[in-house]
Amino acid sequence: MTFSHSSPSPDKVITAFDRNAQFDERYVCGVDLGQAHDPTAIAVVRRLDDGSRPIFQCGHLERLPLGTSYPNIVSRVLQQLRRPPLAGKSELVIDFTGVGRPVIDLFVGRGVTPVGVTITGGDVVTNDGPVWRVPKLILVSRVQALLHSGQLKIHRSLADAPALVSELQDFRCHVTANGHWTFNARSGKHDDLVLALAIALWRAYGGDGQGAGLLEYYRRQINGGSSTVSSEPEPITVRMRAPAGISNLQTIGRTVNVGPDGVVELTEAEAAPLEDVAGWIRLAGTANEATGG
Repeated sequence: MTFSHSSPSPDKVITAFDRNAQFDERYVCGVDLGQAHDPTAIAVVRRLDDGSRPIFQCGHLERLPLGTSYPNIVSRVLQQLRRPPLAGKSELVIDFTGVGRPVIDLFVGRGVTPVGVTITGGDVVTNDGPVWRVPKLILVSRVQALLHSGQLKIHRSLADAPALVSELQDFRCHVTANGHWTFNARSGKHDDLVLALAIALWRAYGGDGQGAGLLEYYRRQINGGSSTVSSEPEPITVRMRAPAGISNLQTIGRTVNVGPDGVVELTEAEAAPLEDVAGWIRLAGTANEATGG
């Protein structure tokens, strides 16, 4: 099952904001490394904490020319990190997925130790020292969720801001027949600007786990895009029969084991995308009724 999600209109996403320091702030520079046919993208996110909820502002966004050498990429990124107001209060996060190790070594040789992010499938975040394995689902949905909440703003002076919004609109979430969630750009579309912003935002937001809010974001998508966050208790757990051969289901935020009778207990939000997937059957009654709850 594939379902799309609407991005906020460009006039709500691309805006002006005060570039002067305010409140407590820190910066994260995200770099999505290009290869032979993909450009390298750089995004800088400023996090502002004013005592209520954090605000994230993207004040720098660029694609480097295709074919830019890695030493030149390193030099360009270091120029950003050393300019005011980033100097002394910024962190570097780079895409470790393809050619990350040699580039990290180049940065270390220049006196900067980045955080590496290997972009994966699935929905589980793990790490090995300074290198994190983070699903694309989590990275991109974090961007989408903060755009919809109004906490992420892209400065209107950025030449690549319209391209970024276009990339976001090209992403689609898909639930495979065995219950796995995937989140990718449509075939033939670029995603380098989104990923540079996404890894910077992931680190600026927390950078040590999946974070709260993603399940609620997808619940809103399934329920027709309503932006109202309900204060009601979690929906009653429902039961579904899984297709033959499936022993567990990866949902957003957890792995659910399928029982020996082929039945799995899910929340309404987890079950809804599966009702249109071949082989999944929603059973009568609820899990609460089955257990006497």
